[in-house]
Amino acid sequence: MLEFIGLVVLMGMILWLVILLLVEGKVAEAKHDQLRASGTKVTGTILAVGAGRVSSRQGSLQIYTRPVTLKVALPTGETQLEADIVVPEMLQSLLIAGAPCEVIVDPAKPGQVCITAIGNAFGVSTPVDLGTLYSRW
Repeated sequence: MLEFIGLVVLMGMILWLVILLLVEGKVAEAKHDQLRASGTKVTGTILAVGAGRVSSRQGSLQIYTRPVTLKVALPTGETQLEADIVVPEMLQSLLIAGAPCEVIVDPAKPGQVCITAIGNAFGVSTPVDLGTLYSRW
Protein backbone atom coordinates (compact mmCIF):
# COMPACT_ATOMS: atom_id res chain seq x y z
CA MET A 1 0.00 0.00 0.00
CA LEU A 2 2.81 2.43 0.87
CA GLU A 3 4.52 1.64 -2.43
CA PHE A 4 1.33 2.50 -4.31
CA ILE A 5 1.00 5.83 -2.47
CA GLY A 6 4.67 6.60 -3.15
CA LEU A 7 4.18 5.82 -6.84
CA VAL A 8 1.09 8.05 -7.03
CA VAL A 9 2.93 10.91 -5.31
CA LEU A 10 5.92 10.50 -7.64
CA MET A 11 3.70 10.48 -10.74
CA GLY A 12 1.87 13.57 -9.44
CA MET A 13 5.16 15.42 -8.93
CA ILE A 14 6.36 14.53 -12.42
CA LEU A 15 3.05 15.66 -13.94
CA TRP A 16 3.20 18.91 -11.93
CA LEU A 17 6.74 19.59 -13.17
CA VAL A 18 5.80 18.97 -16.82
CA ILE A 19 2.76 21.27 -16.58
CA LEU A 20 4.81 23.95 -14.83
CA LEU A 21 7.49 23.90 -17.55
CA LEU A 22 4.93 24.09 -20.35
CA VAL A 23 2.82 26.85 -18.77
CA GLU A 24 5.77 28.97 -17.58
CA GLY A 25 7.20 29.15 -21.09
CA LYS A 26 3.86 30.23 -22.56
CA VAL A 27 3.36 32.88 -19.87
CA ALA A 28 6.84 34.31 -20.47
CA GLU A 29 6.22 34.32 -24.22
CA ALA A 30 2.92 36.19 -23.76
CA LYS A 31 4.57 38.79 -21.49
CA HIS A 32 7.35 39.23 -24.04
CA ASP A 33 4.79 39.79 -26.81
CA GLN A 34 2.94 42.32 -24.65
CA LEU A 35 6.19 44.20 -23.98
CA ARG A 36 6.94 44.31 -27.72
CA ALA A 37 3.43 45.60 -28.45
CA SER A 38 3.08 48.22 -25.71
CA GLY A 39 6.65 49.17 -24.73
CA THR A 40 8.56 52.30 -25.67
CA LYS A 41 11.06 51.84 -28.52
CA VAL A 42 14.32 53.69 -27.84
CA THR A 43 17.95 53.68 -28.95
CA GLY A 44 20.74 52.78 -26.62
CA THR A 45 24.23 51.47 -26.08
CA ILE A 46 25.40 48.31 -24.37
CA LEU A 47 27.71 49.52 -21.59
CA ALA A 48 28.71 46.22 -19.97
CA VAL A 49 28.02 42.51 -20.33
CA GLY A 50 28.49 40.01 -17.51
CA ALA A 51 29.55 36.38 -17.86
CA GLY A 52 26.09 35.00 -17.18
CA ARG A 53 25.04 31.43 -16.63
CA VAL A 54 23.40 28.59 -18.49
CA SER A 55 19.70 28.90 -17.74
CA SER A 56 18.38 26.05 -19.91
CA ARG A 57 19.06 23.76 -22.82
CA GLN A 58 17.09 23.07 -25.95
CA GLY A 59 18.55 19.89 -27.37
CA SER A 60 22.28 20.51 -27.70
CA LEU A 61 21.82 24.32 -27.69
CA GLN A 62 22.56 26.13 -24.44
CA ILE A 63 20.51 29.17 -23.45
CA TYR A 64 22.30 31.73 -21.26
CA THR A 65 21.07 34.48 -18.99
CA ARG A 66 23.59 37.35 -19.10
CA PRO A 67 23.56 40.53 -17.02
CA VAL A 68 23.69 43.57 -19.30
CA THR A 69 24.00 47.28 -18.51
CA LEU A 70 22.29 49.49 -21.08
CA LYS A 71 22.33 53.25 -21.55
CA VAL A 72 19.05 54.23 -23.21
CA ALA A 73 17.51 57.51 -24.31
CA LEU A 74 14.02 57.44 -22.80
CA PRO A 75 11.56 60.27 -23.54
CA THR A 76 12.16 61.48 -19.97
CA GLY A 77 15.95 61.56 -20.46
CA GLU A 78 18.96 59.30 -20.72
CA THR A 79 19.15 56.55 -18.13
CA GLN A 80 21.13 53.44 -17.30
CA LEU A 81 19.31 50.09 -16.99
CA GLU A 82 20.42 46.77 -15.56
CA ALA A 83 18.78 43.69 -17.10
CA ASP A 84 19.30 39.95 -17.36
CA ILE A 85 19.00 39.10 -21.06
CA VAL A 86 18.09 35.60 -22.27
CA VAL A 87 20.40 34.76 -25.17
CA PRO A 88 21.19 31.53 -27.05
CA GLU A 89 24.85 30.59 -27.28
CA MET A 90 24.99 31.28 -31.03
CA LEU A 91 24.08 34.97 -30.49
CA GLN A 92 26.32 35.69 -27.50
CA SER A 93 28.98 37.26 -29.70
CA LEU A 94 26.58 40.12 -30.52
CA LEU A 95 26.48 41.30 -26.88
CA ILE A 96 29.57 43.51 -26.85
CA ALA A 97 30.17 46.55 -24.64
CA GLY A 98 29.96 49.72 -26.72
CA ALA A 99 27.59 48.28 -29.33
CA PRO A 100 24.65 50.50 -30.31
CA CYS A 101 21.25 48.85 -30.00
CA GLU A 102 17.52 49.35 -30.36
CA VAL A 103 15.57 48.52 -27.24
CA ILE A 104 11.93 48.26 -26.22
CA VAL A 105 11.47 49.29 -22.59
CA ASP A 106 8.44 48.88 -20.33
CA PRO A 107 7.99 52.39 -18.85
CA ALA A 108 6.35 50.95 -15.72
CA LYS A 109 9.12 48.37 -15.18
CA PRO A 110 12.37 49.68 -16.72
CA GLY A 111 14.14 46.42 -15.91
CA GLN A 112 12.01 44.61 -18.47
CA VAL A 113 13.53 45.17 -21.88
CA CYS A 114 13.69 43.61 -25.30
CA ILE A 115 16.70 44.24 -27.53
CA THR A 116 15.43 44.29 -31.13
CA ALA A 117 18.66 45.13 -32.98
CA ILE A 118 22.40 45.28 -32.19
CA GLY A 119 24.93 47.20 -34.27
CA ASN A 120 28.57 46.34 -34.89
CA ALA A 121 31.74 48.37 -35.53
CA PHE A 122 30.97 48.54 -39.26
CA GLY A 123 27.56 50.16 -38.77
CA VAL A 124 25.66 47.00 -39.66
CA SER A 125 22.62 46.38 -37.46
CA THR A 126 21.60 42.76 -36.81
CA PRO A 127 17.92 42.21 -35.99
CA VAL A 128 17.46 40.09 -32.86
CA ASP A 129 14.70 39.41 -30.36
CA LEU A 130 16.46 39.11 -27.00
CA GLY A 131 14.61 39.98 -23.83
CA THR A 132 14.52 39.73 -20.09
CA LEU A 133 11.38 37.62 -20.18
CA TYR A 134 11.83 35.46 -23.23
CA SER A 135 13.77 35.38 -26.50
CA ARG A 136 12.93 34.40 -30.05
CA TRP A 137 15.69 33.65 -32.50
